[in-house]
Amino acid sequence: MRMPTSKSGGARFRGPTSSHEYNTNEDEKYLELIELYKQSNSTLLTLKEAHQVVLSENAALHDYISMLEERMAGLEKQLEAVNEISMANGQYFKTSFVQDMTTNYPKDFQNDQVTIPRCDIDLQNRFVTIPQINQIPKTHLKDSEGNVTVPSQLKVQVGRTSTKGKVSENNVLNAFDGNELSFWRRSVSYDIPSDIPENGEDVIIEIELPTQLVSNLNINTICIAPHPERGIQIKNVEAQYNNGWESIAGFKQQDISSINSEEYSPRRKWFFPNVPVQKIRITLVQKNSINLGGKTVFTLGAQEIGVYLSMFEPSGGMILTPFDMEGIYNIESIEHVFINRSAFSYPQNLDHMLERNIFNYDLYVEEPDLTLRPLSNSDWTSQTANRIWIKTHLYPDPNNGVNPCLHAVRLHYTKV
Repeated sequence: MRMPTSKSGGARFRGPTSSHEYNTNEDEKYLELIELYKQSNSTLLTLKEAHQVVLSENAALHDYISMLEERMAGLEKQLEAVNEISMANGQYFKTSFVQDMTTNYPKDFQNDQVTIPRCDIDLQNRFVTIPQINQIPKTHLKDSEGNVTVPSQLKVQVGRTSTKGKVSENNVLNAFDGNELSFWRRSVSYDIPSDIPENGEDVIIEIELPTQLVSNLNINTICIAPHPERGIQIKNVEAQYNNGWESIAGFKQQDISSINSEEYSPRRKWFFPNVPVQKIRITLVQKNSINLGGKTVFTLGAQEIGVYLSMFEPSGGMILTPFDMEGIYNIESIEHVFINRSAFSYPQNLDHMLERNIFNYDLYVEEPDLTLRPLSNSDWTSQTANRIWIKTHLYPDPNNGVNPCLHAVRLHYTKV
């Protein structure tokens, strides 16, 4: 921005006036006014866009909270029924999610003895994974200082099913620039109610990866942060194979939730088998609208769309999961829930093969001094420990290399 002019207009007290100096000074003031206008206009546009972002996210959160309140009422009734059934057959279980897990032993001396790699905890995407050792972005370039550049060779086409309504949007490449504060946002407004799509407003993003930037086209990771988060649906993520489109392996994520996260999509990350892909197609759907100035407006977009080839620690990694217990109980079984279960090479009817191939585990009892003592199978009955720990070791799928995403661990038990 130009520095403000502090010189006088050129007129001198009781002396001659220099027309050249006066004109130069006036020209500089005029240029400064133009610069100030540009700055003011740019700031106004930024504020308007920020207002639209906040407004759409606020509306999405309002809808989400209303849905949660309805679900809570239903869950309370279901919980009463479950408690009655559990009391009748004596079967119980406790579930620990990713936010409960840790890579550290509670006792320092035990923690210092750990030599195997520790898992990565991804709270945003709600899972624990094998440690990542390298990741190659396929949609952008990143220098040694972390600066991101979106190459001109990246081709992104945006389409929609409906042909009615007025579309306004900013640059779609905002979703690929690695900036957590930038958004690609599309608004579609309707004046006539009969023009509004019955199934909501959709957007179809087709991405053609730049072949000049990478040595191969293999990918195994896609992440999407929708906008507004938990306000739209990530309906599908497809890759082009042999001139046909197929959903990526493991697209339907199996997270434990009382909420239908398909219609209220949080940010998501998919790990799937390495596949050579040049084109990817993402479909987003917005079913909830807001009223702006008497118009029905649908807002949808993305804060981040990333495509990567990720490499993971071949030996896997370990994670610890605690459970608070009470009374006398028998440990019946341990269940591991993987959010990308459908991406594994083992069919659903071969779940028993996941143990020793995708994971193994050991049980520990927490002593009063916080030391974890191994628990043998014979000690699973008539147990009285106040806290049980499960140490899980995750491994890449030995057949297709998929990185397992541990979402939760369940401890099934009966009361004595």
